[in-house]
Amino acid sequence: MELALLAHALAWTVFGLVVVTTVVPVRTRYHFMALASVDSMIPFALMGFLFVMAYPDDRRIIALVCISGAAASESLALVLPEKCLRIERAILKVLATVSGLLLGALFAELI
Repeated sequence: MELALLAHALAWTVFGLVVVTTVVPVRTRYHFMALASVDSMIPFALMGFLFVMAYPDDRRIIALVCISGAAASESLALVLPEKCLRIERAILKVLATVSGLLLGALFAELI
């Protein structure tokens, strides 16, 4: 039970950080946050992993929400000034989210 509570808290914290780093202008970020591997891949994979661990019974809904969130984070570039929409980044974010979801499902089955 404690692992589920920790996974809930961490999943929503990572989701909040993903939203914040999406909305924050590029010039105000730290330099390490601007790297494509850190900004696009790791948080989304971690988000997918943690949401699968937090909600193991609702994997389809979680997958839909996480993948939609990853696509929406790059689609915000159409609304926010100073951002440019890049299909490559959107694909990387979605692939990272799917890999995190799959790793989370595999890890949940092993536990």
